Amino acid sequence: MTTRYHGSRGIKTGILFTIMTAVLLSTASTGNTQVTGLSDWSLYIDPGHSRTENMGLFNYSEAEKVLEVGLILREMLQQQTDIGDIHMARTTHQQQVSLSERTTHANNTGSDFYYSIHSDAGPPHVNSTLMLFGGWRSGGQSVEKTPKGGKRFGDIMHVVLTDAMRIGSRPSPDTGMAWYDRTFYQGFPDNHANQFPYLHVNRTTTMASLLSEAGFHTNPTQQMRNVNSEWWRLEAKAAFWTILEFHELERPEVGILTGFLTDSQSGELINGAWVIVDGDTLYTTDSYESLFHKYSNDPEEMRNGFYYVHGLEPGSSLDVTFGSPDHFDSTITVTLETHDFTFVDLALESSQSPRVVSAEAYTPLDALVPGDEIEIRFSRIPDPETLEGAIFFTPEVDFEYSWKDEFTLVITTDSLAHETEYLLTITDQVLDKFNDNALDGDGNRQPGGNYELVIVTDEPDTDPPELVTKYPAQDEPTTTLRPVIRLVYDETVDVGSLSRDAVQLYGPIGGNGVATQSGIVRGTIQLSTVGRQSILQFFPETDLENNATYRVQIQSGLKDRFGNPTEALTYYIETNAPEILTQPVIDNFNAGISGWWVPQQSGSTAGIITEVTERAHETRVVNFASGSTGSMRLSYGWQKDAPLHLIRVYLPPTASQNRRFNDSYVVQARVFGDGSGNRFRFMLRDGANQLEGSEWYTIDWIGWKLLEWDLQNDPVVGWVNGNGVLTGQLHTDSFQMTSGEGDYQATGTIYIDDYQVVQYEREPTSATDPVADLPEQYKLEQNYPNPFNPTTLIGYELPVRSEVRLEVFDMLGRRVAVLVDGTVDAGSHQVSFDATQLSSGVYIYKLQAGSQTITRKMTLVK
Repeated sequence: MTTRYHGSRGIKTGILFTIMTAVLLSTASTGNTQVTGLSDWSLYIDPGHSRTENMGLFNYSEAEKVLEVGLILREMLQQQTDIGDIHMARTTHQQQVSLSERTTHANNTGSDFYYSIHSDAGPPHVNSTLMLFGGWRSGGQSVEKTPKGGKRFGDIMHVVLTDAMRIGSRPSPDTGMAWYDRTFYQGFPDNHANQFPYLHVNRTTTMASLLSEAGFHTNPTQQMRNVNSEWWRLEAKAAFWTILEFHELERPEVGILTGFLTDSQSGELINGAWVIVDGDTLYTTDSYESLFHKYSNDPEEMRNGFYYVHGLEPGSSLDVTFGSPDHFDSTITVTLETHDFTFVDLALESSQSPRVVSAEAYTPLDALVPGDEIEIRFSRIPDPETLEGAIFFTPEVDFEYSWKDEFTLVITTDSLAHETEYLLTITDQVLDKFNDNALDGDGNRQPGGNYELVIVTDEPDTDPPELVTKYPAQDEPTTTLRPVIRLVYDETVDVGSLSRDAVQLYGPIGGNGVATQSGIVRGTIQLSTVGRQSILQFFPETDLENNATYRVQIQSGLKDRFGNPTEALTYYIETNAPEILTQPVIDNFNAGISGWWVPQQSGSTAGIITEVTERAHETRVVNFASGSTGSMRLSYGWQKDAPLHLIRVYLPPTASQNRRFNDSYVVQARVFGDGSGNRFRFMLRDGANQLEGSEWYTIDWIGWKLLEWDLQNDPVVGWVNGNGVLTGQLHTDSFQMTSGEGDYQATGTIYIDDYQVVQYEREPTSATDPVADLPEQYKLEQNYPNPFNPTTLIGYELPVRSEVRLEVFDMLGRRVAVLVDGTVDAGSHQVSFDATQLSSGVYIYKLQAGSQTITRKMTLVK
């Protein structure tokens, strides 16, 4: 970005623009005018969190952004007002400051007001501001903490910050603006059980206070603004204006021009666009080369189209030219507001030629089934009138085309012959609808050149759908008395060929193969399509008899889309289920998914495509066998080349459904798999507050499958601070997903239902010898330095000569290094860990010595 400052300029007529004006006043940036009236007032600025905590999208954290905003706010107050004192909780990205340290420090300074700066986390489509001050409900009334002032400050900032950011807000139904913090988290009873503020920063500070949430760092549009240094200034100015209005001080004149530049057709924000006044470039919007390469390896992933020009003459009329290397210049006349932001959002007309950006059909283009439509998508809107005669097949065939939308052409292929090669041509007589540029058919970024697509048609399909997976299998007895029978076919099955009795279950079967008086088992049938396969599932409505045989009968006549019918099929299943003593449900999701955080709220989630990653309530894909009416839908997308792929759907320990249990149980959930090769696991938190998980389950199945983790007999995998040992009372931490180890899908959806713990009747176990007294405590020191790059020292201490294994793991539990493996003498030892070949992130190092296991965390920052 290049910024130069200029005064007023001439006037020129402009086109295609929108000017929006903020409601509130701003401070001047054209001189050194000082606002007086703050000399006897002091402020404590608390940039929330520390270092890179609360990681948001694009590997940029809440803690990093709010510190920058806080530093700019401090600078504005120091340079433009006579404020008495300003204190800050932290001033560098290296400091680690706890909540109690912040508020204790603030109280010791005797500051008059405590302002805590934050941003929020949630689903990717959500973005809004939120103000929280200390308060609760008592006697049917809302009560503000003393000293008062947080409410008034928050009500002002609710308007100022929301208008500055131009996003939505979450106003309190009680105040219409800022929230009493306890009502935000605990609702509006007549009396809250706790008659004091909910948030630590409001509860433990001895001055008036407010916590603000400036948008969501999990919203991709917002986060692409958050990395811009001038956006930090915009947020800081909103806080600056709030402080002035809080003190009823007049705001000086301001000359700031800001807004967003977009493409007129696609609406896409424009990278590398310029803002010019009389030939001088005042601003260039961010681009991959100038900024976004720090946060993404994909040059097309990030764009914000944001510009911010300050230091202009308030009230002046300026000729402003906007343009970019790929767009025509547009010059407009802007008259600057004298006391407000001047917002100008401009849609620029592209100077580029239309190109074909994709061509696809339901079946591959090199094995196209005649009849499958081909969709051709253009980068820009072609003029439909210029397409007449400009598209044809060689060899010549009759066909039709239509428009799916302004960018997407749909071509029929019914007349194509089987096992034939065709060349589809679109000539460069096709023109852009708006700028008349010819089609860039050969993709050289210049107008002209025909687009050519080779298509090879497949042989006729005369085979019926083939049954490739049966569950339960005939030689694998089911361990539950309400099994979901899954039948997976190698292609899609026409739903019109499905009858009510397509699958029937008979039994229990006697020795002669004939059903007893129980006869047919009632159930629900459901046909689903996952990818290019169909799955037919049968859900029994009642428990089956244990240790019995049942006959599964699949009727003939299931057809593929070409009308090829299946033959009838019969096979047998057996039941062999252990006796259940207790079966507490944690969450059946029938009432929704309240309490479970979205993946983006967890600081552990990494390497996702946020626009497609979400957890949501589902009512159609459920386990009908249990009478379920709801499930959790978990959609995911993995970023290409991300060093870590992890989704953590967190359930707070305070959630109403997060029951406690011990290690005598088996953790269960029904998971509807998508056959993606990605992986899923359960994660618990134990009585030592350590995170212990199941092994990863590779999702190589389609449809509902019962996953079980036997806490007594199955492996336990420590994560973060875990040691692989379950201690004391247990509760849920999260469901987790990661990408597969080999071939796996980059995007997909799974469903989770009937999450519970089960206690089975078990065979008695023989008594074990008492554990011998442990020797003196083994010790594992915190690595130094921490954070580190690229090497660090790890120390440990042995009370006796011991067999030692010291290993390093990433956040997915994958071992990345073995530092010690063998017999080591008693005493203090130190080893060096070289992480040159590893990516930035948190790593776990684990010491196993004697009978003890100790783990610690360390942070690699590159």
